[in-house]
Amino acid sequence: MGQRRILMGTVALVAFAVTVFGIMTSSHAETTTVSLWTDADTPATVDAGDAQAVELGMRFRADSAGSVTGVRFYKAAANTGPHTGSLWDGDGALLATVTFSGETASGWQTATFAQPVTIAANRFYVVSYHTATGHYSGDNNGFAQARDRAPLHAPATANGVYRYGSGGFPTSTWAATNYWVDVTFSPSGAVDPSPSTSQPPPSGDFPNESNTGVPAGVQPTPYTGSCDFRTDNQVIDGKVVDCGGILVYATNVTFRNSVVLSAILTNADDASVTVENSEVRAGATSYAGVGGSHLTVLGSEITGGQHSVHCGGNCLVQDSYLHGQYNDPNDAFHNNGFLSNGGATMVVRHNTLWCSPVDNTMGGGCSTNLSLFGDFAPITNVTVEGNYFHATPGGYCGSFGYNPSKQFGSNPTGVVVRNNVFERGTNNRCGAYGPATSFLATGAGNAWTGNTWADGATVDPD
Repeated sequence: MGQRRILMGTVALVAFAVTVFGIMTSSHAETTTVSLWTDADTPATVDAGDAQAVELGMRFRADSAGSVTGVRFYKAAANTGPHTGSLWDGDGALLATVTFSGETASGWQTATFAQPVTIAANRFYVVSYHTATGHYSGDNNGFAQARDRAPLHAPATANGVYRYGSGGFPTSTWAATNYWVDVTFSPSGAVDPSPSTSQPPPSGDFPNESNTGVPAGVQPTPYTGSCDFRTDNQVIDGKVVDCGGILVYATNVTFRNSVVLSAILTNADDASVTVENSEVRAGATSYAGVGGSHLTVLGSEITGGQHSVHCGGNCLVQDSYLHGQYNDPNDAFHNNGFLSNGGATMVVRHNTLWCSPVDNTMGGGCSTNLSLFGDFAPITNVTVEGNYFHATPGGYCGSFGYNPSKQFGSNPTGVVVRNNVFERGTNNRCGAYGPATSFLATGAGNAWTGNTWADGATVDPD
């Protein structure tokens, strides 16, 4: 990790472990494994009676970095399996899987991954298991309140997740049901507010994981205030904000030096929000990571959400890293790094822009790293300068306002695109087809200048 991060510790695989009330101890190491429920905890509804094949899970996070060593679930006698346990990141990427063996007839069952999986602090993950025969345990309103057993936390919002069929990332919820799925976790003791990703940083002096987000030395503490932000000039500084969704109604609300575990959306005509030196982890949602009008994003890392930033007008995004959007495998939604469907007065300056999801089987995937679409209003007075356009699996790296097929896409004005760097990618085109969909050079105030490939060659938008 870079100099602005608190380094993540490592935890060795625990061997010859025995379980005692949910805490596993090793005869070869002093590492302990913790879970949210103990062996003494049992469901009120041991067998829900549903005989369909289903993936059942739970969303959780940890206060500290560490390693997930396995999956637990409570078994009814009629839930005969086979059973497979899985760990997913908050965007639906499968991190590990294991098949249960040596199960007892009923009660708690535990399976250990072949290798422990390192996770970051204060980032949502999903642990789940699949049953082919149903008859799972399930208590309605089991997640009416959050489940907390430090350092682990399972939120009340959008928890108790399932997916019928042969398996896959579970996202559906019903009646806040606790399906009695649990995790075994070995904390490292070190707090790491950064997301764990395998995505490479861009070349050159551009924003990436090491130089955006929460500064080194800041240890965010839990935010305990209201998640309804209606106070003008409110500042949230050095917090882990776990609200399950943030709506801002007030002016000049600031999130600084913080980890925000949901999307941030302005929800009033005059509402405005600033995200500064923070990390927004919107997760598996069709909302943008930061969305609305009157947005300022400075020195921050934005991941998750269908789009990283969705601007309706009057936005500044600077010195930030936009990547890791959420692509729902069951929908044909398109992703974007920065998106505007129409609006005025936008500045996108010195960022790394990367629409990173690959296409799914439904036709969903990346549009571009930066999309200016005249869907609902004209595109007017937009400056895009000094950014790094990462090679993307999408069609193009950028769309700069000229889209004649759209209602307001024929005459973008005041669109200035200058001094940006485009990564060629493996096909030398940045996107599948090229660096830009098009650019209206004849539009009033429009300018394309100083834009280059990473090797220094000039980029032609046509």
